[in-house]
Amino acid sequence: MRLSEIADQIGGEVIGQGDFEVRDVADYAAAASDLLSCADSPQRMERPTAAGALIVPPGVDPGRPGIRCENPLLGFARAVELFRPVEAPPPGIHSTAQIAEDARLGEGVRVEAHASVGPGSEIGEGSRIGAGARLGEGVRLGPACVIHPNVVLYPGVSLGARVVVHAGAVIGSDGFGYVPDGSGALVKFPQRGTVVIEDDVEIGANATIDRAALAETRIGRGTKIDNIVQIAHNVTIGENCALAGLVGISGSVRIGSGVLIGGQAGVADHVEIGDGARIAGKTGVTKSLEGGKTYMDTPAAERAEAGRRVAAYRRLPSLFRRVSALEEKLKDPGA
Repeated sequence: MRLSEIADQIGGEVIGQGDFEVRDVADYAAAASDLLSCADSPQRMERPTAAGALIVPPGVDPGRPGIRCENPLLGFARAVELFRPVEAPPPGIHSTAQIAEDARLGEGVRVEAHASVGPGSEIGEGSRIGAGARLGEGVRLGPACVIHPNVVLYPGVSLGARVVVHAGAVIGSDGFGYVPDGSGALVKFPQRGTVVIEDDVEIGANATIDRAALAETRIGRGTKIDNIVQIAHNVTIGENCALAGLVGISGSVRIGSGVLIGGQAGVADHVEIGDGARIAGKTGVTKSLEGGKTYMDTPAAERAEAGRRVAAYRRLPSLFRRVSALEEKLKDPGA
């Protein structure tokens, strides 16, 4: 495909030879002379690449044919779709699939081997249900959803349009709620709520999202959840958030829109996090946080305060040695 054609389709500006023929896309370090790659910053351009063409940000000279994009990574993502599109498998119901008699399936639905759809469920047109997936009673899926193999959607769970749920994820399992009865035993608080997943959400492999106790656990439109993430009961997450792998969100947390949470971070129950907050990996959030700020460390602190803490942590070994030496002098003043 000619470079000028690619630029037109990804919304970029051609640099140099618009008739340069691109055979495929490739990673920056692995690209060859007939391939297109991406240098998303001037710093990346300091590293060598054999790519025949590059997508670069404004003001950067690729030193070869290229395309300038306001958001180079977004442009490159669109270029990858051009060269390596994924074809949807054909619709149809596998002979081993189990579909309840009163389940309603829209046009163009695909249900693969050994999947099951429970009574009263509704599957939107063009949705795909992977092999071995289980949709419980009264589940609702909007159009163009993709449910990968061995996903479990518990009864009453609702998904909007174009939701993607990767293999092994469990949505709608009981929340972890127990009440001590005075004798030392724990009595389970009934988990009778549901989970609502809004449009264009993607949920990673083996992630778990618990149903609410009485109302709903809700994931906002456009939010992306990585593999092995735990979201507890009664949680509300706003729009266009991103949660990286191994994040744990405790019960009744409220997270605003545009929040980014790094891997292995943990959020305590009943905490509120404001819009646009950025939480670094392994951070422990024990209290509510304002939006629009970056937080690190445990307990979570704004970046400047967390940096001072880290500096203090590094000084602890030398401070310990100095204190020990002073203690020895106090024991023997003549030393």
